[in-house]
Amino acid sequence: MELKTLYKAGQVARRVRELGRKITRDYRGEPIELVGVLENSFIFLADLARAIQSPVRCHFIRSETREIRDPAGYERKEIFYTPEFSAAGKHVLLVDGVLTSGVTMDFLLKRVGLSQPKSVKTAVLIDKPAERKLALQPDYFGFRMASNKIVVGYGLGWDGFYRNLPYIGTPAPAQSRTAAARKHVRRSKRRKR
Repeated sequence: MELKTLYKAGQVARRVRELGRKITRDYRGEPIELVGVLENSFIFLADLARAIQSPVRCHFIRSETREIRDPAGYERKEIFYTPEFSAAGKHVLLVDGVLTSGVTMDFLLKRVGLSQPKSVKTAVLIDKPAERKLALQPDYFGFRMASNKIVVGYGLGWDGFYRNLPYIGTPAPAQSRTAAARKHVRRSKRRKR
């Protein structure tokens, strides 16, 4: 698959450092529990943790949406996450790679809130407000995208692949690939002359 670069590796690194400085200022040296939502957050969380100049403790949780049929025969979706961690009296920062509908993040915010943390906020690498189903805004975001493009790289995957790319990209449109192929053929013909 051919990819179009949206944000170069240097842009991503600079933005994560900026977020780290802002989070450091906001928490004023107090310890932070960073909670990464797997799999999309793992690279972002690792670099963000290094950019924060406050004591941090890292946790990882996996969220899963399951369709369940209740006794009356109605289907409904439920969100589960594992493992549980103790958030009572702590500053919690939920970290994810992409915020789209907001349904899962809203669930996690409410669930963590039940254990009475000192504060609970969110940080995402990519914010896609156009796809939001709930009125939820991240406290910190790396990049805001107006379109619903598929994004890959820097921990974000498509069918499990492309997470290892140092930049953030999107699949190139088929028309662009065709145009690029024609351009390549024209160049090859010129070289042969």
